[in-house]
Amino acid sequence: MQKPELDPLDRAIVALLEKDGRLSATEIAQRLGTASERTVRNRISALLQTRRIAIAAIPDPTAMGDGVKADLMIEVAPGRIDAIAAALGEHDEVGYLASTTGPWNLIASVMVADHAALFTFCETAVAALPGVRKVEPRITLKMYKVYGTRTTALNKVES
Repeated sequence: MQKPELDPLDRAIVALLEKDGRLSATEIAQRLGTASERTVRNRISALLQTRRIAIAAIPDPTAMGDGVKADLMIEVAPGRIDAIAAALGEHDEVGYLASTTGPWNLIASVMVADHAALFTFCETAVAALPGVRKVEPRITLKMYKVYGTRTTALNKVES
């Protein structure tokens, strides 16, 4: 069953939550001025249940000094993208996973403890999957903006 399109109220709620995911339904209703707190709460609940949105803290690992973040560019044999995506989606290290156009069929954003763990993950969790032709990790050195939020690094540049 296809999910219905978002209406203008849903889009307005999502826009506010993108700026600050900690906003309460009451605060969102007040800012919008066109919907009750109960309506906003119900809309947020529906958006969460249908997995149209997720509300979560997104840490900047380059600022926190914890682990290694990398984007894995993955070339996949025809007809194997969904199976490989399903397998990779089971790994906690994978925070983002999408099919793309061009020579790389999949891109996975991963977070691991160190460079040795990145090597092991690429070799055992990714390259070993039937249909994976090539894996090219690209290590993130510094993050400037994450999902619309400016990081510490970008704020320092403007100071």
